[in-house]
Formats: sequence, C-alpha cells, structure tokens
Amino acid sequence: MLNLVWLKSFTTLVQHRRFQAAAQALGIAQPTLSQHIQKLEEQLGALLIRRSKTGCEPTKSSPGAYAACA
Repeated sequence: MLNLVWLKSFTTLVQHRRFQAAAQALGIAQPTLSQHIQKLEEQLGALLIRRSKTGCEPTKSSPGAYAACA
C-alpha cells in the first residue's frame, strides 16, 4: 500500500520543482523529502524525479503517478 505522506511529498515536489522549496512548503527537512521520494520510487519501481544541481523535473513516468495522486 502506498504511503499517503510520500504521495503528498511527490506532488508538492512536482509543483515546486526544487527539493528545498517543496520541503519548506511541507514543513519538513529536505533530507526527509528526499527519503520520501526515494522510498516512493522504490515501491513503484520507477524513477519519478530527475535530479540535477539546478533543481529537478518529473520523468516520463511521473505524469501518470501525478495524475493518480491529484
């Protein structure tokens, strides 16, 4: 069963496109947000977020996951 907190973290990250901004919006630490995303990706068996030094962006797998969450 999917963890609803991880799903909320994912949708917030997609909206903000930056881990720090999403973590602030959620009121959690950035490492906690990263852990939520990693656990969600592991559970789904798909890379949902492409990380870079300038931020992040959803992968091709993300729109379906995001639509299911929203």
